[in-house]
Amino acid sequence: MSTDSELAPRLREVRVEAGISLAQMAERCNYSKALLGLVETGNRKPTPELVAAYEQVLGVDMWRKDITHPNLLTVDRTSRETLLESVERGDPGPLLNKPTAHRTDVTLGNHVSEKAAEWLRRWMVEGETSTLRTNSLSVIAKLPGQENADLVIRVLESDEKVRRLILASEISRLTQLEWADALKAADDPTTIPDPRKLAPKLAKGAVNPKGTESRWSCSYLLWKMAPVLGR
Repeated sequence: MSTDSELAPRLREVRVEAGISLAQMAERCNYSKALLGLVETGNRKPTPELVAAYEQVLGVDMWRKDITHPNLLTVDRTSRETLLESVERGDPGPLLNKPTAHRTDVTLGNHVSEKAAEWLRRWMVEGETSTLRTNSLSVIAKLPGQENADLVIRVLESDEKVRRLILASEISRLTQLEWADALKAADDPTTIPDPRKLAPKLAKGAVNPKGTESRWSCSYLLWKMAPVLGR
């Protein structure tokens, strides 16, 4: 879990990535702008309630760790806009070969146009690389609507390569295993170290409403780990 000193700049970073000013954040989460400024600069300890308010407004789990892949795609406000404009033209750009960080998925999902979303839905199914299909799925999974959720589940159940990358991402995020080891664990979840330690985290993720792919993969991993959890 992140410390308060790590969390303070993260609150500001994610807010800025989302294109929300400090004044707008204060209005949306019902805290004073002055207080939020003190928290974001590390001069006031963030309370659990304040962190929860940021999470509600921004749609991001502030305690969530990134996967351990060494080549993660992260974006700031400028590069996000450039990437979304590229997607609208049907050009996936770095989505083709670089896995996205969780914050990248969330910020793209928060700002994606319907035209760009249509490209992402198409790439989920027909993308030329498994990385593009996985990245597209991870963004669409952050969008509301049963049709989006159903498409995410359909791809996870039918595309073995995407499923492997999503499972490896969940394992990597929760255990911080090296990426190569997370891929091996995705192939055989019964080999995941300390399965009883991981199981409560998976159970929590299986009911988390913030991402269809996370709920699905946590449930799947619990099912596959059942033989070792029952010993």
